[in-house]
Amino acid sequence: MRDLAYYDMRAFLSERQIGDTATFRLNELAEKWECSDKNVKRKLKKYQELEFCQYQPGRGRGNASQITFTQSFQSEIEDFIRTAVEQENLDKLLTLLQLNIPREWFSAVSSEMNELFGLHTEKGDQDILRLVIARPFSILDPLHTSINMESSLLLQLGDPLVRFDTTTNTVMPCIAHHWKRENNSTTWTFYIRKGIPFHHGRTLTSTDIRHTLEKAMQKGTVTHWYLRDIARIELPSENKITIHLRTPNPFFIRYLCLGNLVILPHDIPFDEYKWISTGAFKMTKRTSQKLILEAFDSHFLERPFLDRIEFWLVKDQANPAITVTNMGNPDNNDYTDHATRDYGVNIVTFNFKHCTFAHQPAFREAFYHLLDPQRMLHDLENHEETEASSYFFHKSSPQKRDSSKIEALLKTAQYNGETLQFAVLSHAKTIRQGHWIVEQATKFGISLALRVIDLSSEFYQASQWEDVDIAMSADVPSTDIEIAFMDFYGNPNLAPQRFLAKKELQHIEELLHQARQCAEFSERDHFYDQIEDFVRDNHLLLFLEHLTKHQFIHATIKTEDKHVFGHLNLKKLWID
Repeated sequence: MRDLAYYDMRAFLSERQIGDTATFRLNELAEKWECSDKNVKRKLKKYQELEFCQYQPGRGRGNASQITFTQSFQSEIEDFIRTAVEQENLDKLLTLLQLNIPREWFSAVSSEMNELFGLHTEKGDQDILRLVIARPFSILDPLHTSINMESSLLLQLGDPLVRFDTTTNTVMPCIAHHWKRENNSTTWTFYIRKGIPFHHGRTLTSTDIRHTLEKAMQKGTVTHWYLRDIARIELPSENKITIHLRTPNPFFIRYLCLGNLVILPHDIPFDEYKWISTGAFKMTKRTSQKLILEAFDSHFLERPFLDRIEFWLVKDQANPAITVTNMGNPDNNDYTDHATRDYGVNIVTFNFKHCTFAHQPAFREAFYHLLDPQRMLHDLENHEETEASSYFFHKSSPQKRDSSKIEALLKTAQYNGETLQFAVLSHAKTIRQGHWIVEQATKFGISLALRVIDLSSEFYQASQWEDVDIAMSADVPSTDIEIAFMDFYGNPNLAPQRFLAKKELQHIEELLHQARQCAEFSERDHFYDQIEDFVRDNHLLLFLEHLTKHQFIHATIKTEDKHVFGHLNLKKLWID
């Protein structure tokens, strides 16, 4: 079997190959393989001895060498995949998929590849689900996680004090079995279940809950703003905790349902590569290419139906929507398309902390008129998503744009073609939209330089955003849409806190503060509308479209629960 260095070479040379022959210089392969020219020659001679190719060294110093292959690259790839499947060698297969190889070559062996993914039953009647992800997991620290794929995992690995039931819109028991609020919602007492085990064996007590909350209260965390009203925490016993607030907040308990506030042990330093908590799954392995979760048999509520979940990374997928469990043809009848409508909202934001023109209402209005979501969706042949004018899907409606106003507005803003940095996140669809917006802006004399921010490695780096003038990103709400709305405006990693001016943020926070004092949703919703009117009327945020998420799930995978953040609730999956 050819080694991965050979396939890396073939992928590298494929574009310059004429017939079966390609030319190259030794230093090119030395750089590719990270070795010396001498070791390159050894490898090539070995491949020739194995009759993979014929190697002709270049004559004279610096002259190009030639290599002639004995088999087509596509047939070699197909043979490699079949062998990897027979040997169940997932690591080699996934490494191969990172190379620059045409994805259509995999269609001929898609059925063999799918044998490795999806559902498996191994010795001992172990039910295993292998999933494919399109990018590496970023931060899995609950105090800093702000991305929905990672957020969905927090509630699989840990448990919050209480949980929010989306079917009834009520708070339900979890680690706490009962609670009470007193003194005008300034005193909250929770009664803790006895005997809840952590993954490392120790039993949870109220000390762990206090430890978790105190860590989450620290500035610089995504949870700080939830808990800043806490004045002190008392521990009457190991199974009882009382939280005192500075001001009345009947909404406080909803924060405690969040995955960012899953309870962590006080006696073990947190390590996102080991993850000790109480969740239904425990992390057994995490590398750059895979994440493996195993069922926690001692989970205090209910053991998961599956025994193991494996996530495997395949970067640069042509159509990442079909690779959640299906590595092949999306028309495969064994897979069902689970589409999540109203998955989130795509928004453009101006960076008031860097961009001079962000402070010009006329410039923001001009940008509003050139951004026509319906035209963008039509031009990019996106027929399933709809225009957004609100964070909430049910409140959105088409908005009137008038491109004839743009020229005069830009003149009022004294904009004269200065190049502005326009940032988007590293989703293939988002990048296409970014290019469309750059082209539209050019038609009206606005110069945008497109910058792609890598979601896995750069999203949390403040330095990546400091000199951005305008940004486009999607916000995907949690299962609690009200908390998600508040988090959107309060989370330090999200666009409003990153980019809006202090004056505007203070006004939004005043309205959110008033909303939190209301016991009834209808009263809170009144303040949500005021916030949206404020950002819409002043063009602080430009809503584009509501998103749809697709997951192609094997027909034998069943679930009795709704998706979490648009992702499957792994605890509730089972095999038909």
